Amino acid sequence: MARIDINGKFLGAGLNGVHRTAAHYASLLIERGRAAGHEVRLLSPREVAPDPEFPLLRPEVHPGRFGAGQGWEMLTLPRLARGALLVNFCNLAPLLHPRSMVMIHDAQTYLYPADYSGRQATAYRALLPLIGRRALRILTVSDFSRHSLADHHVGRLDKIDVVHNGTDHIRDIPPEPEILAQHGLEAGGYVMVVGSAKGYKNIARVFEAMRTPLPGGQKLVVAGGAGRDAYLAKGWQPPEGTVFTGFVSDGALRALYEGAAVFAFPSRTEGFGLPPIEAMHCGTPVVAARAGAMPEVCAEGALLVDPEDTAAWRDALISVLGDPARSDALRLKGSERAAQLSWRAAGDRLWETVSKVI
Repeated sequence: MARIDINGKFLGAGLNGVHRTAAHYASLLIERGRAAGHEVRLLSPREVAPDPEFPLLRPEVHPGRFGAGQGWEMLTLPRLARGALLVNFCNLAPLLHPRSMVMIHDAQTYLYPADYSGRQATAYRALLPLIGRRALRILTVSDFSRHSLADHHVGRLDKIDVVHNGTDHIRDIPPEPEILAQHGLEAGGYVMVVGSAKGYKNIARVFEAMRTPLPGGQKLVVAGGAGRDAYLAKGWQPPEGTVFTGFVSDGALRALYEGAAVFAFPSRTEGFGLPPIEAMHCGTPVVAARAGAMPEVCAEGALLVDPEDTAAWRDALISVLGDPARSDALRLKGSERAAQLSWRAAGDRLWETVSKVI
C-alpha cells in the first residue's frame, strides 16, 4: 500500500477556476486511490467548511509557522508529505519534495505576458521550469498545453501527461432562468460571450463583428467578468445595446448558456477552454476560435473561425443564426463532444497516470 498526499492549499480560496478544477481532481484521486487500497490524505494549512458538492474533501489540517500561503506550500508541506507521493493540482508545487506530480494547466504567462503583469506572473515564469524539473511527472489539460510547456522549457514532452478536464459539472447545477428577465433578455434573442478584458480573450473581435446589428436583431450578452468601463478603457467599443451581467452564479450562468442563440468564444489561446464545452452541455451551438486548444477540445462540436478575422466571425454568427438546420447540427455534435469530456473519464485518466508512479 502506498501513501498519496494531495496539496490542499487551494481549499483556502473560493472554488472558482483552477481551484474548482483542483477540487474535482482531488475528489477523484481520493476516491480511486482509496478504492485501490492506498492511503490518500488531503493536507491543508487551515480549517475549511464542508462543501456538499465535494463531500470527500475533508482535509487533515496542519498549520505551519510559515503562514498558510506560499510559505506553507514550499516549506511546511514537504515535511508533512515526507515519504509520500505528493500530488499538486494548482500549477505550483514545493521544490523541496523529491516525489511530486504537478498539474500545470497552461503556458499563458509565457504566451501572453502582457495579460499577466505583476509579481505573480514573474514568479510563475521563474518557478515553473524549476518545478517541472523536480517533478516526477507533469500533468496538463490538453496536448496544446503539453507542447506549449515543452516549448517554454517547463518540461520535456516525454515527461508531460495529458488529462483532459471534465466538464459535465454544469449539468448538476439547477438553472436560474430569472437572470434573463432581470436583464430584459428572451431565450434565443442574444449571442453570448464570457466576459474578460484580457487581450488574449479577444472579446473585441465579437464587438467588431456585431457592431452592425445582426439580421435577426440579436443582442450581445457579456456574462460575468468586468463591466462596460473596463472594455472602454482598452479602446474596445461594445455594440449598442450590449448587456453586461456582471458576476453571475453558476445557476444563472447555466440559464444564460441555455437561453443563448449562439455562444461565441474568440480566444487567441486557451490551455483547455471550458466555456464552449459548458455551452455544448447546455444545448447551445458554439462558434469558437481556431486557436490554442480549441480545435482539440471542441473537435467537431463547434464551428471554428480564425480568431483575427472579423468578417469571418460575423459570417459564422449569421450562418448559424439564420440556418436552423446548421444550428441543430451544431447542437447535436456539441452534445456528443461534451459527453466525451466527463469527470468520470478525467478521473480514469488521472488514476492511470498516478498509478504508474506510486
